[in-house]
Amino acid sequence: MNASSNSNTSGETRKVQLTGGSTYTISLPKQWASEHGVEAGRELHLHANGDGSLTVRATSPQETGTTTARVTADGYTEDDLRRTVQALYGVGLDEFTLTTKSTFSTAQRRAATRAATKLIGPEALEETETSIVFRNLVDTSDESIRQSVLQLEYVTIWMHRNAVLALANADADRAERVIERDKEADRLFGLVHRCFQKSLTSLQEIEQLNLDRPTIFSYYTTARQLERVADHAEKIATTALRVEDPSAVDGVDELVSLADQSREIVVDAASVLLGSGSVDQAYTAFHTRDELLEAVESLDRRLYNGSSSDTYLLALVLDSVRRTAEYGGNIAEAMIQASIREDKKQS
Repeated sequence: MNASSNSNTSGETRKVQLTGGSTYTISLPKQWASEHGVEAGRELHLHANGDGSLTVRATSPQETGTTTARVTADGYTEDDLRRTVQALYGVGLDEFTLTTKSTFSTAQRRAATRAATKLIGPEALEETETSIVFRNLVDTSDESIRQSVLQLEYVTIWMHRNAVLALANADADRAERVIERDKEADRLFGLVHRCFQKSLTSLQEIEQLNLDRPTIFSYYTTARQLERVADHAEKIATTALRVEDPSAVDGVDELVSLADQSREIVVDAASVLLGSGSVDQAYTAFHTRDELLEAVESLDRRLYNGSSSDTYLLALVLDSVRRTAEYGGNIAEAMIQASIREDKKQS
């Protein structure tokens, strides 16, 4: 049983008693009860956790969850306002207001409202000269953290595959489409990050997602790595626009092959959580990553000796391939740890 308080109750034990022939009872620490105004007849709120613990609250999850905030933004730059909107959304607030003692300039107002359009849910519903009110229009009950991560995986893998094709074929149009889609990956990760942050403080969030905290953390960890892979896919596409003739560079075919392998490492590792893969695939992803990193180092040395600008640009792409493989390894590591936690819980 967990009891949220500042009382020094850590390590105490209580004996379960049977009353009335069918009801189990347990006493509460007196200091904790006094601090929270718990008396005979008072209703307490219980939440069963996936790890076998029981959380006891003197107040309901709705009462303890902070869902609104008001931030004074005097002296904030446009970048400050963008970051503030992203942070307020990211910590899980359902409504927040930016205020100023003077007046928001047109540029400041545009920066704040555009930041909201890059996220899933928040809208600027009320605007005055001195305040902007944002409200999240996507209910947690309508959010599926699993579906969001699945969609993020699809977008990420699409971006990476097409970025590599754009590089290999000097396809500028394809590269531009990849770059444009990075915003979608950022929005999806932002939603997953928001769900994860809310789950740290809100039992109601956990109930609505119908997942335990370790599982939510696994989704968040996977999403974080996928978002980083998407960033490198954008980097590969951006670099592809600068390469004049990739076919003229020795090693480009090997680079493309390594890029494809790095992407498969991510897919195999993520399938443990998102598909029907077993934890064995996570170990396989680890081994494949180690072999690929050795091949990357070998090709990197060869590209280092090249003299053309295209050779230098392909070396930048190779670095993104390395990072992609490492992020896939990070997902694999998280999946192995999750498997161990699950086995320990069942033993």
